[in-house]
Amino acid sequence: MPYQILLPLKTLEPHPNAPQPRPWHAMVYAWLHAGDAELARRVHDEMEPKPFSLAPLKPNGAHAATLAIGLLDDALWEPLRAGLHLEKDFAVQGKWYALAGEPTVTHCAYEALWSAARADTSIVLQFLSPTSFHTHGVHYPLPDPALTFQSYFLRWNRLAPAALQININLLDVVAAHVVVAQLQVETQAVEFGGYRQVGFVGRVRFHIKQSEWIGKEVVRQLNVLADFANYAGTGHKTTQGMGQTRRLERQSR
Repeated sequence: MPYQILLPLKTLEPHPNAPQPRPWHAMVYAWLHAGDAELARRVHDEMEPKPFSLAPLKPNGAHAATLAIGLLDDALWEPLRAGLHLEKDFAVQGKWYALAGEPTVTHCAYEALWSAARADTSIVLQFLSPTSFHTHGVHYPLPDPALTFQSYFLRWNRLAPAALQININLLDVVAAHVVVAQLQVETQAVEFGGYRQVGFVGRVRFHIKQSEWIGKEVVRQLNVLADFANYAGTGHKTTQGMGQTRRLERQSR
């Protein structure tokens, strides 16, 4: 059951000018470890793709901020919640933070995502943080339809119930029928302390062409994956602030 969690944070000192994502990535593991050390170890060492995503820290003025975490596995929420209560004060990038209240939690079962999906032929995604793919040994900072939907497909089939698994042939459908119809994107760099990673941000409209050839159910499965992007993020380094994604308008064209 995917979760979206918004953590309200406060600090006595102003935020760093450019908060780096990697220390917050480590903080999520610290919370998980405090709640269930063995689970944290399995997530870190064994689980691929990772069953969570992390947005960049969002400052709300000089002394407040919000951290958004997406969980893709039910088993993570209770240990994370327990860890948050045990580690309410913590240091990140040399600054002390504290929880400023209870987290805001929304969740949606995989079954609910599946049943609610429509057969829209126009899919608009907003890429909120720099997004990139790792393919053929290189970083690829462009919204390629095949790489985008493969990203969602791999996470969905790794974490959704067996009854909701999607046939790998859907990726052939993407290659033949999903195209970029409109885009307003630019590249941005993320600082990882010692190196930079370039990705794209902005809005992309994907169009499913010749949808009558592939059938309504297959189009619906593509929409399931697009809805899943809200929780899973897109591309690589989604546990370190990259690839945060929101689906926007829902309509057929």
